[in-house]
Amino acid sequence: MRFFLAGILICVSFATHANIDQKLSEYIAKFNLTPLTKPQNVNAKLAQLGHELFEDPLLAGNRNITCRDCHHPRSMTVDGLPLSLGEGAEGIQAAGRLRLQKKGKILARNTPSLFNLDGVNTMFWDGRVSFNQNTKELTTPTPLRNDVKVTLRSALAAQAIFPIADHAEMRGQPGSNEIADAKSDHEAWDLVTKRVLAVPEYSALFKEIYPGETINIGHIGEAIAEFQRAAFAFNDTPYDNYLRGDKTALNDIQKAGMDVFFGKGKCGECHNGQHLSNFEFHNVGVPQIGPGKTDGDDLGRQQWNSESANLYAFRVPALRNVALTAPYMHNGSIKTLAQVVEHYDMVVESFTGFKLVNNWKNYVEKIADHDHRNDDLRQSSLSKKLTPKLHFEEEEEKALTEFLATALTDKRLLARELDGDYETYFRLQLKPSGFEKLDQRFTGVRDQETFYYFDALLEGGFFLRELAQPIRLILVKKSDRTELVFREQIYKTAVADEGMVLGGNFNRLEKQLISGEDFQSIEGAYLDIFDRIYTYNNGTRNDPIPVTELAIIRSHISTINAGLGRIKFAGADRISDVLNQAKDEVLYVPTSFNRKETNTFNLTVEGKAVKSILQRSLLRTETGALVETWAIEFETGRVLKSEIQKFGKSLLRALNLKNSEIGGGTPSPSKLTLQVLEKALN
Repeated sequence: MRFFLAGILICVSFATHANIDQKLSEYIAKFNLTPLTKPQNVNAKLAQLGHELFEDPLLAGNRNITCRDCHHPRSMTVDGLPLSLGEGAEGIQAAGRLRLQKKGKILARNTPSLFNLDGVNTMFWDGRVSFNQNTKELTTPTPLRNDVKVTLRSALAAQAIFPIADHAEMRGQPGSNEIADAKSDHEAWDLVTKRVLAVPEYSALFKEIYPGETINIGHIGEAIAEFQRAAFAFNDTPYDNYLRGDKTALNDIQKAGMDVFFGKGKCGECHNGQHLSNFEFHNVGVPQIGPGKTDGDDLGRQQWNSESANLYAFRVPALRNVALTAPYMHNGSIKTLAQVVEHYDMVVESFTGFKLVNNWKNYVEKIADHDHRNDDLRQSSLSKKLTPKLHFEEEEEKALTEFLATALTDKRLLARELDGDYETYFRLQLKPSGFEKLDQRFTGVRDQETFYYFDALLEGGFFLRELAQPIRLILVKKSDRTELVFREQIYKTAVADEGMVLGGNFNRLEKQLISGEDFQSIEGAYLDIFDRIYTYNNGTRNDPIPVTELAIIRSHISTINAGLGRIKFAGADRISDVLNQAKDEVLYVPTSFNRKETNTFNLTVEGKAVKSILQRSLLRTETGALVETWAIEFETGRVLKSEIQKFGKSLLRALNLKNSEIGGGTPSPSKLTLQVLEKALN
């Protein structure tokens, strides 16, 4: 199933009814929900020292990696990769740059974020470092020497020292440096401490902050932890402000999503309390990818605690700023929040049907795909708190995704400006009465347009629309020209006002004019493919498509790709990059098309020129029938993310529509199309 906020009326009936705030207040009490507070009693000098150590390669055996490399602030304190890369890797994953494997190892798990770790007492995905707040006892994988143990005052500080001792993460492989050759973790830590104290500035600061104490690795951990808990506290979210009593802090969609989260979705069974996590360990059916911890598998918490309930169980993550820290799960196997929601909707189907697409250019070697031989064991040990099937409605999935994506994100991060140029797009689905009202009200340039949509077919399905930043490749036939459009969606959100929901997208676009000769060959092959598919699936019959027909379809796909190959557009490089394939190896296939009757007129909203396109569309359904839909789309220049809600509401008000005049949806591309194309190309 697809997840598009644009153009969908998101369950307004349950987002705006009178008792929604009452329902949410009941969840707040039931799940002990409290707003995050700012870290208290921060030692500014210790935090500054920790900041410098966080960015210093001295802590690494080969002086070739820092804490920041995997937890870079520009990458939202993560590395943006499914599986972390150890020492020997280079670069950061931000602003169009890549973190590359080079000589580093692919590690077993995803890099956890550093947001809001103050007071969190369980660290690492498997909880191997923990702190008992009552007894003040630390639990660690390596028993700590007493002088180190008494220095460490939190799980966060204890966690900071273990990557330093890990050969793959920071220490280096034996034979590469003296720290890597140390006979124990403590010997390695002592050598790192000696290195740090050999720097006069560090030595002076430690003596000032800890007068009379013998400095050890625990003090280094304390400094790094003090920096992390102070620097990465981002808790000014709409959700937190709602918990503080501002009932307007969440919009209608976010409230609806919060209702789904704690109600039908049952997310609050594990995601509760101040951090939206109980920090327990559960097997939630995540497919195994990558090298794992033991023999290509990762047993999770059971590696440290042999209780049967810990098999494949991992720590429940906190959720503030979760929209910024993709990909998800302990191994980054799920790319988007929408796909996380879909996973929990049907957990067993999700991991048993999982197929990894290695579309990262970061890695020298391919990440190992999920081994399905352990699926029965994984299923039998699923957490008892999981509901195998939640039976979400589409609007519930969309509202839940919006709650996760925007309500839990700090305002400073939500409003951060995007890199590069983009245009802002909005879309609102209409009912016939809404279309007719606007069609009579606005007179503009009328045109006929046909849209031909393409995707890249890889093993496992279509993927351009499933990326973290979805890509569309579209041929648009207009009355006076034909264009190839490459569109990359870099951010999406939704705006609600008095029960109306407007989808908003920030897109990067490239348009390339197409010659009539190139277009005619592509169009002819494209339309004939669909005609042949629909001949055998027309609502009254569902017959297997003959082998001879499949051969013709295969020939048409070759014609389409030859035609697209003659068109030079920069988007081909971007598609090749995200798919990890050479440009001439990417196979483009038709997915759907529609014909639109458009009325284009212009509005001015808050001083911005807005191109408005009123559309009556005919789209093919699964059976080949034509379905009529109505919508209005808006195109404008850059709208700052911090201004999107205000601007969107002004745009809605300018339309002067009633709730009864909006709504509806558009058919998704046919699953039959995918099945036929896969069969034709095998």
